[in-house]
Amino acid sequence: MRRPRFAVFAAALLAAPLASAQVKLQNAWLRPAAAGQAAAMVYVDIESSRPLKLVGARSPVAKGARLVVVDAPGPEAAQKVVDAIDVAANETLRLAYLGSHVRLVGIGKDLTPGTAVPLELEFVDASGQRSSASVDAMVRGIAARPPANAAAPDPAKAN
Repeated sequence: MRRPRFAVFAAALLAAPLASAQVKLQNAWLRPAAAGQAAAMVYVDIESSRPLKLVGARSPVAKGARLVVVDAPGPEAAQKVVDAIDVAANETLRLAYLGSHVRLVGIGKDLTPGTAVPLELEFVDASGQRSSASVDAMVRGIAARPPANAAAPDPAKAN
């Protein structure tokens, strides 16, 4: 009785790495955004040990998220919201500024420089198995407006 159990256990251990891809998220960032802003774009490098499809994203700072593919990087490029983005095995998929990205919609709080924004990406493999990976995206750049707690300038001290 012990050998069959051990064989099943050993087979499960050996199959586990094959069943799930190793996903690495790096260099995640976004520009500052104000609470109430319609959208903020998140950029991230995605690497996977197996081919996957990026099928969703979420963050507690936004009401929702969209996957956006840009036909050719640039300020005038056509953008299209899609259901999935292919992630090739052992290559880097770069979601980059002026290119394809994750669009957070309905920003719920001020995202000021230096803030870490939690982001969870959802993937599906060829067999339909879902998995997710998380990263903190750093807010970088010049703030869109001063933080709500910043003191207003004193007009009496202007001259």
